[in-house]
Amino acid sequence: MVMKIRADMILRQLEKRHTGGRNQEVFFTEVKNGPSWTSNNLLRLDAVAFKKSWTHPCITGYEVKVDRQDFLRDEKWPGYLQYCHRFSFACPTGLIAPDELPDGVGLIYYNQDKDCIITKRRASFRAIEIPWQMLYYLVISRIGTDRHPFFSDQREYLQAWVEDKADRRDLACKVSNKMVDQLRQAEKKANVLQNDMNLIKDKLDQIRLIEEILERHGVRTYGWALERDIEKALSNGIPPGLAECLERINQDVGRLMAAVKGA
Repeated sequence: MVMKIRADMILRQLEKRHTGGRNQEVFFTEVKNGPSWTSNNLLRLDAVAFKKSWTHPCITGYEVKVDRQDFLRDEKWPGYLQYCHRFSFACPTGLIAPDELPDGVGLIYYNQDKDCIITKRRASFRAIEIPWQMLYYLVISRIGTDRHPFFSDQREYLQAWVEDKADRRDLACKVSNKMVDQLRQAEKKANVLQNDMNLIKDKLDQIRLIEEILERHGVRTYGWALERDIEKALSNGIPPGLAECLERINQDVGRLMAAVKGA
């Protein structure tokens, strides 16, 4: 099951890029360019990062796309450029080609398998006037609020939560089934090994019995004297049943060796 890529997955990685490690930036999602009552000119960037610097300020804006048709229909994004020193599109790998964007606009690819982002094309730096209305909106409306980061509203957050829960349940089911199969295979191997061990034990018991019989006939079954004593016993004539006994010994030893090698 391939999980659908959502905008919040990409936004989380963008935030890590701007706030992780040594980066001293602040990151916001769903950023308006001013108060909501300016409805005629109201724009909303998917994400904005601010570099903490008086002498070298940099506002980086992002438009996140997870649907090809949404990108093709979007005609409002050029209005974002006046609010950002750098502007980039962020999307799943291959959704947007670099040559589909104007010069200076960056492109970020999201890799679902590795859950990471890579810069396909770096955004150019442009000199802009600091958008004080957008900054004032962030101070008034966004700092200290209880909104969910990476989501535009409560419904979108809950929908993502339900999708993640379904994906986790599906993954848990697959892992559980695989573990059950592995346990069954391990149980079969354990049963086979136990049978082999029982067979070896039976063979050892038979060999001990045969050793006792040989020793009663004067054939020592230990050390270097075994071959000599058998030769001596055979040179004096084979006792009744000794040939059959030796044949059984040979067969039992052969089966025992085969069982040991197969264990």
